[in-house]
Amino acid sequence: MPRKRAMNGSGTIRQRSDGRWEAIYSIGRDPGTGKLIRRSLYASSAEEASKKLRAATAAVDDRSYIEPEKMPLKQWLKIWLQEYTGGIKESTKLQYEANVRLHINPALGAVRLCELRTHDIQSFLNGLYRGKKGTSGLSAKSTKNVHGTLHKALDIAVKVGYIRINPSNNIELPRIEREEIQPLDNEQIGTFLTAIQNSPSEAIFYTALYTGMRLSELLGLQWRCVDFKNETIKVDKQLLHVRRKGMQRELGTPKNSKPRKFRVAPAVMETLKAVKKQQLEARLLAGEVWDNSLDLVFTDNIGCSIPHSTVEHQYKRIVTDMGIPERRFHDLRHTYATMSISLGIPIKTISETLGHYSTAFTMDVYGHVTQQMQDDAASLIQASIMARKRNA
Repeated sequence: MPRKRAMNGSGTIRQRSDGRWEAIYSIGRDPGTGKLIRRSLYASSAEEASKKLRAATAAVDDRSYIEPEKMPLKQWLKIWLQEYTGGIKESTKLQYEANVRLHINPALGAVRLCELRTHDIQSFLNGLYRGKKGTSGLSAKSTKNVHGTLHKALDIAVKVGYIRINPSNNIELPRIEREEIQPLDNEQIGTFLTAIQNSPSEAIFYTALYTGMRLSELLGLQWRCVDFKNETIKVDKQLLHVRRKGMQRELGTPKNSKPRKFRVAPAVMETLKAVKKQQLEARLLAGEVWDNSLDLVFTDNIGCSIPHSTVEHQYKRIVTDMGIPERRFHDLRHTYATMSISLGIPIKTISETLGHYSTAFTMDVYGHVTQQMQDDAASLIQASIMARKRNA
C-alpha cells in the first residue's frame, strides 16, 4: 500500500505486508551527512498509527522526545500509564500506578528500556518477595501483581516497536498459597444473626449471608437491579474500592466482568423492602442534602455510598465479640456456598449465583465440602446396611 500523509502532524503512515500499520517520522538531521533521521512506530490500525505519529512529532517539536534506545524504563512507564491504560478500571489503574511508584521505578526505573533483561527482573522480584534485611517482603500475590504491571507495560513496548521481545516473560514467580476458607458453622450462624441485630450494616450482613454477594457488589447494588415481583437480583456493577483522596466513588463492572441474575429467598427480599422504606424516611429527613445519584440500595443517612472499610470494621467487631476474630467479611460468601452445598443445591446453580467463571473453579474451592458430604453419605448407607442385617 502506498504511503500517505497522516491526518495531522508530520510524517507518513503505511500498511505493512504483515497487516500492521507503520508511522514514519523524522527526529532531525544527521550532523555529519545532513540526511533526515527517521524512526518508526507500529499500530494495528491507521487511526492508531496516526495518533501515535501525532504524539511522537509533538514530542520532537517540544524537545521532550527520547529515542527508544535511550529511553529509561521509568520514562516508558510514564507514557504507558498516560496513553495506554484508558480502557481499564480506575481502581486497576491506581494499583498499576502504585506498583510503578513504590516498587518498579525505585529498583529498575533508571535502566534503559532496551537494556532491561529477564535476569534483572527476576532478581528484582526475588528481592521484593524475600524483603530487605530485617524487613518482611511482599506476599506472593502482591509480588505477582507487581510482575503483572511490568509485564503489561513491556508488552505494549513490544507492540509499538520499542523493544523486540518482552524481558518479563519466563519469570519464576513464588507460589500463591490459597487461603483456607473459614465459613461460619451452623451454631455460629445463629449467634451471628443475633449479634447483627440493630447494627447499622445489619441488612448488608444478612444479604451477604444469604446471597453470597461480594462486599463491592453489595455496596454497588442499585435499586434497578432488585426485582421484587420476580424475587431476583441482578449483579452488573460493583462499587470501586478507590483509595485516592478526593476522588468520587464510582461504579465499575463486577469481577470477571461477568453480570449475573439469580433468584433469592423471600426473606432476603423482605429485608430489602425494609431497607427501601428506611431509605425513603432518611431522604425526607435529609432534605436538600440527600444525594443518591448512583441509585444505591445501601447508603448512609444522606444517600452517599458506604465505604468498604466501614462495613469491614463493623463485621470485625461483631465476630471478635463472638470469639472468632480471625474471620473476614468475605467468609460470609464462603458460608453461603458451603451452606448451599450442604443443602443439596446443584454446584452449577451455586457457581452461577456466586459469579464464578466456571463450575470447575467452584468445585476446586469447595471440593472438601462435597467430599465430606460423600463421606457422610457413605456412613449413612453403611449404617442402613448394618441395620438391615441385624433385622434379617
